[in-house]
Amino acid sequence: MVEDFDFLLWLLTFIPAYYFGVPLLIRRQQRFPAHPKVLELDFYKMDPALARFLMSQTTALFALGFEEPTLVQLPNPAPNVTTYLIMLVNRHTGDKVMVTAILGHGLVPLQTLYVEFSTRFETGEMFDTSNCAELGAFRLSPKTVRTKVPSVTDPAELYRIHKFVMNKHSAHGNKVVYEPGQALDYLIRVVHVGCYEEQVQRGWLFYDEENDLYRTTIKGAYLIVWGLMQPFKTLRTLALHRRARKILAEFDRARAS
Repeated sequence: MVEDFDFLLWLLTFIPAYYFGVPLLIRRQQRFPAHPKVLELDFYKMDPALARFLMSQTTALFALGFEEPTLVQLPNPAPNVTTYLIMLVNRHTGDKVMVTAILGHGLVPLQTLYVEFSTRFETGEMFDTSNCAELGAFRLSPKTVRTKVPSVTDPAELYRIHKFVMNKHSAHGNKVVYEPGQALDYLIRVVHVGCYEEQVQRGWLFYDEENDLYRTTIKGAYLIVWGLMQPFKTLRTLALHRRARKILAEFDRARAS
């Protein structure tokens, strides 16, 4: 009986300490460079499997009308992370796409590979469709529609779903694409800094001007880390796959009609 009481007491002490302490520990380490170092991607210095993924997906995107590949390596866009990506644009349709490989170098090495289509309108509306299975850390802008379908590995099928989602939401108006030769500027100014500034407005991040970094606020640290801890991570993952099944079912019905 005493042992049971001791275990219960330990549990009641450990759980609050874990959920309230871990976000503060991670907050001390989390920093996002406003202007991360950008290198040219070198396939010969990469893992051959990663190089094959990037090249095969890019080749498939060429067949869909995407051009102007910009090969980028970000050695440290976040702590213990290396990102490789290839940016392409279809100027005829006004759509953009990135083929991305993210490597995590923590205690447990992680690897995330995905293709992500993106279309931005002058109205501020943003449509983003990917086959990434990972959960996002930040909350989306109210004008952003993000669709994740991890089971769709064919870039052509993923692009069809992207266009289906835009039609479903009756998206219209002029699309925004970067000018030729301005892909890297767009990546830093819009994709990185633009995303971080939205989180500043939300109160999740703040800008450290002296070090040109974005850091999490106390509020942001708790909400970001809690969203990636159990049981919340499992619940969010289940919701992601539920939404994916729903949009794929709608897409299949529309294609069959």
